[in-house]
Amino acid sequence: DKPNTGEVDWWSFVDSRIVEKLSDRSKSELVACLTPFEVSEAKMFFRSFDADSDGKITLREAEKAYERWFASLWSKVLNCSDSTTGPKKNPELTKRVGEHVKVNVKIFMEADEKKHGTVSWSQFLRDQSIYILAARRNAANLYKIKPKPEEMEIIEAETSYTRIE
Repeated sequence: DKPNTGEVDWWSFVDSRIVEKLSDRSKSELVACLTPFEVSEAKMFFRSFDADSDGKITLREAEKAYERWFASLWSKVLNCSDSTTGPKKNPELTKRVGEHVKVNVKIFMEADEKKHGTVSWSQFLRDQSIYILAARRNAANLYKIKPKPEEMEIIEAETSYTRIE
C-alpha cells in the first residue's frame, strides 16, 4: 500500500507474493533464470553506477548515482525548472532526495556480502536477480490489442526464460 490508501492493488499484491515465492530459491538459481536481455539490461544499469569503470561500485559511486537519479525524478515531480543543478536550490527536493538516497544505497550495498566496501558485477546480478524476475509480467494478459512488431520483440525477450516452479 505505497500511497497509504488502505488498499493494495493487484500488481502490488502479485509483486510481493512473487518476491516471497522466489526467495525460496538460491541466488544462483535465480541468476540462471534470467534471459540474455535481462542480463544485458542489468549490465547497463550496473555500468551507469560504475563511474570509474573498474568493475566495482563503491559506496560513493552508489550515492552519486542515486543522487542524480532521484534529483532528476523529484525535479520532475516538483516541477523544478532546472534539474541539472540538483536538489541544492530546493529544500524540499534536498530532503526527499537525501531520504531516498540513504535508503536505496543501504539496500544496494547489502550485495557486498564480504563487506569490502564495493559491489562487483556478479554480486550485483546475484542480488538483483530476484527483483528482475519479479518484475516480469504475464505479457499475454497485458496487451488487449495486438502489439506492434517491435513491441513483440521485447515481449518475447522478456518472456523467454527458464520456468521456475
